[in-house]
Amino acid sequence: MTFGEILFSFSLAALVGLPFGILLWRFRTLARILNPYLISYYAIPVFALYPLFVALFGIGIFSIVLMGWLFSIVAIIINTTTGFQKVDEEIYPRVGKSLRLSRSKIFLWIYFPAATPYIFTGLKLGFIYSLIGVIASEFIISTRGLGHLVSFSYSSFDIENMYASMLLIVLIAVLINGLLVRMESRIYGRRAR
Repeated sequence: MTFGEILFSFSLAALVGLPFGILLWRFRTLARILNPYLISYYAIPVFALYPLFVALFGIGIFSIVLMGWLFSIVAIIINTTTGFQKVDEEIYPRVGKSLRLSRSKIFLWIYFPAATPYIFTGLKLGFIYSLIGVIASEFIISTRGLGHLVSFSYSSFDIENMYASMLLIVLIAVLINGLLVRMESRIYGRRAR
């Protein structure tokens, strides 16, 4: 259950965060307006909102996924925007224009490969933040899942189950991070040829 909640919140964050990051890159005025809020976002205690989520959506999967999504989306947006802005500072887009490539080809063959390290850094951070948000939400508002199991085991002095649950959480983080690293190397390596 926890694994599904993490993947769902992370996937939702990636599906919303990547296009929104590209949108901020394309519309610089909007980026200048929102950038201070995005950068200071993690200074706000997002978990202070969980009573509101519980009141609106109840104690269930939606509140937990929403908390994980809120934790991870900003890292994806900021890194995506930064990646494309860094490519603007390079000579590659000018080379694409001098070769008279269309805008879509410049985006696909120049911007996207050059921004890939930033994008995947955002995805890796986003996944970890999503994991933290889901596990911490399960600590507080869930009656099942790995976060609840760790909390319940801690409260009942069941050390074996607590450490086994924590090990499973670490294994999930390592597995998904490894998959993202492999995807990055495949995409970046293939585009660079």
